[in-house]
Order: sequence, then C-alpha cells, then structure tokens
Amino acid sequence: MLRSWRPLLPVSLLLGAAACGPSPEPAALPEGPSLVVLLVIDQLSAELLDRYAPVYEGGLRRILDAGFRFENATHDHASTVTAVGHTTLSTGVYPARHEIIGNEWFEREGDEWRSVYSMSDPDARILGHPELEGMGPANIERPGIADWIAARDPRSRIVSIAKKERSAIGLSAQATGDVYWLPETEAEFVTSDVYMSSYPDWVRDFNRTEMPVLHGATIWESIVPPALASLSRSDTSRWEFDREDTTFPHRASDHVDLSDAHALNEWRWDYTPFPDRAVVSLVLEALRALELGQRGSVDYLGIGLSQTDRIGHTFGPGSREQLDNLIRLDAELGRLFAALDDQVGPGRWVLALSADHGVLEIPEHLADTGVLAGRLTRAERGELAARIDAGSAGGVWAIREAVAELPFVAGAYTFDEIERGPPADSFAVLYSHSHSRTRVTSLAARSGVYVRYQPNFLQTNTAATTHGSPYYYDRHVPLIFLGAGIRAGVSDERVATIDVAPTLAALAGVAAPEDLDGRPIAALLGR
Repeated sequence: MLRSWRPLLPVSLLLGAAACGPSPEPAALPEGPSLVVLLVIDQLSAELLDRYAPVYEGGLRRILDAGFRFENATHDHASTVTAVGHTTLSTGVYPARHEIIGNEWFEREGDEWRSVYSMSDPDARILGHPELEGMGPANIERPGIADWIAARDPRSRIVSIAKKERSAIGLSAQATGDVYWLPETEAEFVTSDVYMSSYPDWVRDFNRTEMPVLHGATIWESIVPPALASLSRSDTSRWEFDREDTTFPHRASDHVDLSDAHALNEWRWDYTPFPDRAVVSLVLEALRALELGQRGSVDYLGIGLSQTDRIGHTFGPGSREQLDNLIRLDAELGRLFAALDDQVGPGRWVLALSADHGVLEIPEHLADTGVLAGRLTRAERGELAARIDAGSAGGVWAIREAVAELPFVAGAYTFDEIERGPPADSFAVLYSHSHSRTRVTSLAARSGVYVRYQPNFLQTNTAATTHGSPYYYDRHVPLIFLGAGIRAGVSDERVATIDVAPTLAALAGVAAPEDLDGRPIAALLGR
C-alpha cells in the first residue's frame, strides 16, 4: 500500500488569533467572488488534457463539464519554461516586461557572465534552513494580480503554494503573504524571510503531522484501470527514465539508499506524483486556517501543481506513468473544488486553470510514427558553438549567418532585428516578447543572436523529453474558467495567457493596470 494515497484524517489546528483568526470586525461579503484562484498545472498541454479525458471523474471532469474553455489559448512568447509561464499568467505582461525570461539566465558582471536563478535573492533567507539558497521575487519587475488585490484592500490575504519555488513565487509576483514551496531534499514546506519572520502554527503543525504521511511512500504503484490502459502507450518503453526502470511499480530502493532521507525526498520530488497531493493538502489547510474568501475581503490563492511536468520529462506525455498521474491529479482537484464549495461557498470563488507550457512527445516515439524528430548530437552542439566562436570576430551578423547555415537550425535573429522590426516572421514576434539584452539564456544569445532549432528536435539527452521552444506544441495550453456564475461553454476565440490575470481581476471587480499586454476576456465567457 502507498501510504501517501490513503484517506487523510481531519486535522485539528490551534490557530493564533492575531495570525489567522477571524477578522475583529467582519464585513459583508463582496457582491462578486470573494476568492480568486489561479491554478497552474505544470506541462499540462491542451493536447494532453484531451488525450486522457475518458479517465476523469473528479476535478478535471468537473472543470471540463462545468467550466468555460478556450481551445485556442497559447503562450505568445518564445521561452516556454516554468518560471516564465507562471509569472506571465500572474502579471498579464510578456516576459520582456516582467523580465523573468528563463528558469535561469546569464548576466554580465564586468567581462564575465554569471548564472542567475530566476527566483534567487542573495538578501533572503529560507526560514529554518540557512543552508538553502535565498529565494524571493527580487527579479520580478512587474506586480501581478495578487498585488492588485492587496492594493485594493489591505485586509485581503495572499496565498501561493506550489512544489517549485519558481511556481509559488511566480504566481504571487511582487506580493507578500503566505508563499510556500517544497524543497527538493526536504519533506516540509518552506518560505523565506521576504514573506514572514516565522512560520505560523498551522504550517508548523502540517509539516510535523501530515507531511510524514503525505511524503512517506517508497513505492509508486499503478492505479490505471486495465480497461483504460490503452489510452497511453505500452508501459514498456526503452526511451523512458533511465532506459531501465520504465515499468510499474517504481521503487525508491532501485535508485537510492532508503536510509538517506534527502535522497528519498529527491526521488519523490523528481519521479513520482506524491508532491501534488502534499500541495493540495496544504492548500486545504490554508483555506481553513486563513478563512480565505470568508471574511468580507477578496482573497487570492495561487496553486502550482508540478508533477505532470516531472513525470512528463522522465516518462513522456504519452506514458502509462502520465496516465496514472493524471488520474491522481483528477482526484486531488476533486478534493480542492469540494473544499472551495464547502468553505467558501458555490458561486463565491472564481478559478482559472492553465499551464506554464506544453511539451514535445519523446522524439524517438515521434520518429516511430514517421515524424521527422530527434535530438541534437554532441557533435552538432559542438558545431554550433564553433560557428558562434568563428563568427564572433565579424560581429552578430556574421554569427547569425554562420549558425543559420546549419541544417538543424530553422532560423536565427539578431537582437537588432528583434528590436527594430518589422519582424522577419511570426517567430521573431515570439522572441521579441521574451527579449532582454541584460538577461540571456543561451550561448548564442550571449553573442546577441537567438537561434531557433528545427521543430521536434531536442537539445538534451538528459531527459526523455522537454519543452522551451517557440513551437505550438510548447505554447498551446488549456485555459478554463470555473465558478462565480461562469457558464459551461467552449470557445475557439484566439486568446493568450497574458489575458488570464486581467480577466480574473475583471471577474472579481479588482482594478488592473492600464498598461498590460493582456486584455480582460470576461465578456467572452457569456456569464
């Protein structure tokens, strides 16, 4: 039995009145929704959501049946990675403006380049873990919907919870509040002193009593019903994971020393569905402890669920493991939506579900179906670096011409081309939306050139598959609204992820900045 998946017993929490008790002077609830929820499922492409739709019976089934879905929603920037996607969804502006242009990037420091993690903050400290790198929103250059809500009413409560810090921090943008994430080597949620000086009792109690249960399993067994197994490919695939452990059950003992707690946590964090249940469980505690949406103010709740991404990287989107993960995710979202109805009230909350990016199927599996797909070889990556080096004496245009001749390169653009326009093609527009001269994410960009590789080809051999390209398979994501009077429906209207934050603000009656790149699309919901 997997201990992480048994039913949870109710938890009684002693709450500090000053920290999270009822408001001393309760106010009437606002006329619109009193809780705004932004839910981001990492690497949940629109195609993946549809592929496994027959298995959904819980939250994913509810949102597909009762929500309003935009089928033609995309990220309209080139850098399709986690930190970028979450921050774009929460701020309503392109990465070029919020300036989170990658999960990490290079910045000039004199004559040298230094690597910078997107959410690193050298002035911040992780509470209770001085050995961990400080994290916070110091690199985010724009406020987001959490900030807009807090500016409207100082009593509003801001909560953002995810496994990845770049998800939790990206969803809260510059706002302070209850922002928590799960470090890779630990079995407890943490935050930094950017947000608070000490953990509230409800988080301490959760970490002490619930996390050993939620994060204690050492075996991942399949719960896929045999009748539905054909929705995925065979459980045997030589291109998955380490190309040896590709079938259920997956045992931690095959990969780590079970007596090493940090290694065990890394195995769960990287290769299993378990962390998403922990995130949802902490969210449910936050709903109760902080009385979100129940105190007369409009509150904000950001939720980042990450394991679709980790399992996608390791086993691929078409894998039996991903099917199993989405069955579990469907159940977790069922728990979440039921708690929102029970504690906040039906029609008192509004939620947007989307993803930070899509993903490419494992290229070797695509090749088996006749699609031209593959990976850059070490020799090809070396040739690219050599072309960049050889062309550097002639400047950025010489580099551009040199790399554009390579057969695995589909296009190359200088920074001047990106900035001056008109754009050379639609991809140049996407690069312009992710553009920065001071923060760059690749060797070519350090020389002033963006390189677009051929579609369906990956630059990595360290994962079964990945994302990050400007192609449709990495940009096409779900966008569904649910709750607060939103009717069920489907639209093929062209919308973008920059539209999410202004739309949630409009639905909640919260003023958004006038200079956003996105637009409110609430009128399209037919409420």
